[in-house]
Parts: sequence; structure tokens; C-alpha cells
Amino acid sequence: MKRLHKKKIDDAKYYEKIWGEKYNKRPYYDAVRMRALIADVKDGDKVLDIGAGVFGSCQYIAEHTDLKCELYAYDQSYTAKEIVNKITPQINYIIGEYEGKLPFEDNEFDVVIAGEIIEHCENPDKFIEELKRIGKKVAISTVDTKCENAVKHGDYPEHLWEFNKEDLEKYGKYEKCGDYHIIRC
Repeated sequence: MKRLHKKKIDDAKYYEKIWGEKYNKRPYYDAVRMRALIADVKDGDKVLDIGAGVFGSCQYIAEHTDLKCELYAYDQSYTAKEIVNKITPQINYIIGEYEGKLPFEDNEFDVVIAGEIIEHCENPDKFIEELKRIGKKVAISTVDTKCENAVKHGDYPEHLWEFNKEDLEKYGKYEKCGDYHIIRC
């Protein structure tokens, strides 16, 4: 894995600005990626979407599936929470930091989903260990920075890390999904 930036810029203030500017509009989901991330979710599951932001996996479940689940979103942005609560009030949205020990019990969730968050973590190994602690099943995605879309959009200053297939296989079962890497633990 390759470090892309020295300084972590994506604190809560960063996302208050991002979510307020970009996502107070029609939702956009990459349905192929979302279906891959939620593949292990079944009726009755307790699901956590960590680093949920706006239009995350729990929102996708609530809006685009017939699954009946207990849905939790966890993120550091109050603006994201406000937007999500307007669109999908059935999601329990929790504000908190995603690095370090998370405020959940061991195996509290049937499925934990982390879509495009590990590349933002100071310590991805510890982050994934923590996800495995709180979730019976874990699905993680990260963008393939070598794909055409990522190259076209250029640098993401909030991304600290770039991963390749070999980097990610150490965490769990790897699969390629369009412009994304998916890991199942």
C-alpha cells in the first residue's frame, strides 16, 4: 500500500463543507458497487454503514431493496446526518469518529459495511481489525485509483492511501467490482 498524502485533511469540518455543497441534490448510487457491498445482508440483520456520509449503503438498502433490517449509519458529519434523516428517517444515524475504538460491542452487528473509508484512515490495519471486532461479517470497498474514472478525476487530497489487489487480499476475500476493490471478512 502506498501513502499518497502526509497530512490528513478530512476531519468533521471538511465533510460539513463537502456534504453541504455537493449532496443536497438528487441521490446518486453506483448500484453495482452497492449490490456488492450489501451482498451478505439478509432480512432481520442489524447493519452498520461506517463512514456512511450521504447516499451510503444503509440508504441504498432502505430505498432500493425489500430488505427489512435494523439500519445504522456512523459518520462524523452533522450535515450528512441531517440530509440522511430527511431522506431516510428509519436509519439510526450516529455521529462519531471512525478511527480508534468504536463505541460498539463485539459482534454487535450482523454486517458492517465500510464503503470508501479505509483509504482515509491513518491506520487501515487497525481500522479493519475494529470492523471485524464489531461485525460478524464485514464488507469493505475502496476505489481503484488506476481505473479510468479515478485517473480522469485526478487527485483526491483526502485519500491517504492507495491499495492494490495484493494489499487488500491480506484483509479477506478480494473481488474486483467495476472501478472498486471489494473485500469480505
